[in-house]
Amino acid sequence: MGNIPQNREIVDMDNSKVVGIVTQILLYNYGGVLQNFALQTVLKKIGYTPITLNHVLPKVGLLRYIRSCLKTCILYFTSKRRPFVNRRNSRPLPFDDFINKWIKTTKPFCQYSAELIEDYNIKQVIVGSDQVWRPSYSLNILDMYLVFCKQMNDVKRIAYAASFGVDEWEYSPEQTCECSALVKKFDAIGVREKTGVTLCKEYLDVDATLVLDPTLLLNKEDYCEVCKNTPIATGKILVAYVLDMNDSIRRLCESIAKERNMKLKIFSSGSQASLTIPEWLAMFRDASYVVTDSFHGTVFSIIFGKEFKCFYNKDRGATRFESLIDLYHSGKLEKMRESSLNWLKSALDN
Repeated sequence: MGNIPQNREIVDMDNSKVVGIVTQILLYNYGGVLQNFALQTVLKKIGYTPITLNHVLPKVGLLRYIRSCLKTCILYFTSKRRPFVNRRNSRPLPFDDFINKWIKTTKPFCQYSAELIEDYNIKQVIVGSDQVWRPSYSLNILDMYLVFCKQMNDVKRIAYAASFGVDEWEYSPEQTCECSALVKKFDAIGVREKTGVTLCKEYLDVDATLVLDPTLLLNKEDYCEVCKNTPIATGKILVAYVLDMNDSIRRLCESIAKERNMKLKIFSSGSQASLTIPEWLAMFRDASYVVTDSFHGTVFSIIFGKEFKCFYNKDRGATRFESLIDLYHSGKLEKMRESSLNWLKSALDN
């Protein structure tokens, strides 16, 4: 598995306090890794022992790789992204360094199983955060509804800040039927967007509670601790963290930087990731202004109290931004943080 460590040992832990986390594969996605870090940090603060189930991509043969590339191209030109394919099996070393230091994981595996839950004495499983309930973003959407725990009646199931990413229903009739049955086994369901509450009710026939993305449960000081060894940038900087850069966006960034007499720095994610995670956090810490089309780029602009301009690609999920920005402008973010923490504690303790 390349840089992914193989020597994580199975340890004997207090069953009542071990919480397994099921989320998207931890590759080179800054927001994806940091939401997992945030959830683990919060769980430790409230007295639990979190461990992320370290799902990795299976190695594929040449023929399967070519088929996957062709399918991805077709989906791309029909405006349906499939971001989990065609990635390397290993993470860039800067991501691995952060994960090894800050995130506790199980041994790497390619397929979820009940045996994995038993091996780590896990009695509570949290699904979330990020777009874990968006079918095109998951290798197997049923795993995100804990199908592998289907016969494990003693395992508590919780969804925390699970997101569909969009406000329309993208499941097939078969997926809807299967996921509806699986989600009814959950003990508590928290979703990240208002539209997610509606989708749960209308299509899965369950009630859900609106909660914050886990990155927003921590404060600026928590993240400053992570990037404290990264030198502070001097001068006024306009940070452009843009996932889908084009000429129009670039010209906009250059125009704002010129108007405000700022130095322009442009960064991206995915295969173009060039910063370590502490460096990425420091980018927001030191920015005078931020332009971003990233959900978590918007989140960290808010956390670090920066002036920012955000826009979004609808195919990546517009409803995430709308829900976040509405909450931010309402001035109720702090109250929502408190209620989300209380909801999580109650879901785990009861």
